[in-house]
Amino acid sequence: MFDKPKVLAISKQLMDGGMASSAFYEQLTRTLAEEMGCTRASLWRYPDPELRMSIECLSLYDRTDAKWTNGAVLTEEDFGPYFEAMRRDNLIVAGDARANPITSCFNEIYFEPLGIYSLLDVGINIGGTPFGLFCCENTTDILDWTPEHVEYLRQVGTLLGYALRKAAG
Repeated sequence: MFDKPKVLAISKQLMDGGMASSAFYEQLTRTLAEEMGCTRASLWRYPDPELRMSIECLSLYDRTDAKWTNGAVLTEEDFGPYFEAMRRDNLIVAGDARANPITSCFNEIYFEPLGIYSLLDVGINIGGTPFGLFCCENTTDILDWTPEHVEYLRQVGTLLGYALRKAAG
């Protein structure tokens, strides 16, 4: 179902110096959206991995228009339940994200304007230190995330640890 060799090939290009960090982030997020069968996939990093009170978007790929964005910052001040859950569980599985008590804090500002129904966030740790997270979202309808989706994202985070560290500089 999932193609880990494709993700590893992207990582190898970065590690060998054949790809810039921004291109790595773009290829990674596009690959994740395709592999996960979702509309949007993004990579976020914690500017302060110790506190994890904000996340910064390194790359977000939207399959709807085949475009990338980056630079958005989300803070605990605005989305407290979400940040508490990520620190506690390092995972949020919200098939019906608008009704989920952890993610409904995004409804008015984020989900409704962008048409997002489902969210799956998996934390990334590098060498035991929090780095950031992968976020998958679906805009066409509710997507019931499977244990295989969660495991794939976890494995990708583990497999790409060194490449992510290098890319983030």
